[in-house]
Amino acid sequence: MSKGRVQKFSFDGSVIAYRKLGAGPAILVAFHGFGQSGGVFMPLERSLTSQFTIFAVDLFFHGNSEYNKNQLLTRPNWYRLMDAFLRTQGITRFSLMGFSLGGRFALTTLEAFAERIDQLFLMAPDGITQNVWYRLATTTTLGRKLFWYVLQHLPLLLNVGHILVKLGLLERGLMRFAELSLGTPNQWTLAYQSWTQFRQIQPNLVTIANLINSIPIRVHFFTGVFDQIVPGPYILPLTGKLRQYEWTNLEARHNQLIDLAGIILRNAG
Repeated sequence: MSKGRVQKFSFDGSVIAYRKLGAGPAILVAFHGFGQSGGVFMPLERSLTSQFTIFAVDLFFHGNSEYNKNQLLTRPNWYRLMDAFLRTQGITRFSLMGFSLGGRFALTTLEAFAERIDQLFLMAPDGITQNVWYRLATTTTLGRKLFWYVLQHLPLLLNVGHILVKLGLLERGLMRFAELSLGTPNQWTLAYQSWTQFRQIQPNLVTIANLINSIPIRVHFFTGVFDQIVPGPYILPLTGKLRQYEWTNLEARHNQLIDLAGIILRNAG
C-alpha cells in the first residue's frame, strides 16, 4: 500500500502533483475541493484499496501543483494536460471522482475522455448549479477587481456575518465555512486565483448528459443533508437530464462526504 508520497508530472510549463493510493485493478482519478490537496483522499486507500488504484491529483494553486501563470487555464489546456498525464501513466480506462470544486474538474474531464470512463463519483459537486456571484466576480475585468477588493476587506465582512448569524439571517454553518476557508491573506489569494483562473473550467451539462446516456457511464452522486455549501438540490440540473444515476443523500456536512462515501463504496463493492 502506498504511503501517499507526492509525485510530480511536468508538461508545458506546468506541474501536476499527485498521490498514488491503493493497489486495486481499476484506475480512479480524483480531484479535491477548495483549500485542500489530493491528500484528502488518503482515507479512501483503506476503504477502496481492493477496488481501485487512486491517482489523487492536486488542483492548481493547491498542494504542490503549479500552473504556467502566463496562460489562462482553458478547457483545451486542461485537456492537453490530462491527456499527457494519462499517457505517461499508461492509463487507458479509468473512473473519475470529484469533491466540491473537484466536481467541476471531473465533469469537464469527462467531456474530453467519456469513451474511456467507466464510473463517475461526484460528492457535493461544484459546476452543476451555476452561481450568480461567481459569474459576476470572474467574467469581467471590473468584476475581478471588485472581487479582489472584497477579499481584501473580508475581516469587516466577517464581522457583519456574525451579526447576521445572531439575527438569524445567515446560517451558522456557512459562516463557519467562510471563516475556515477565507480567514487569512493566503486564503484570500487562493480564492482569487482559483475563482479567476478556473473560470473557463465550466462543464456543459447538455453535452455531459448526452455522453453519459449514450455510452453509458455509471454515475454516483453523494450529497449531505446538513451540507450548506453545496446542498443536494444543486445536482438537479444534471440529474434531470440523465436516464439513470445513483444518488445517496447522507446525514453529513460538506467536509464529511469523502470519508462516508468511501465507506459506502467499499461495502457496495
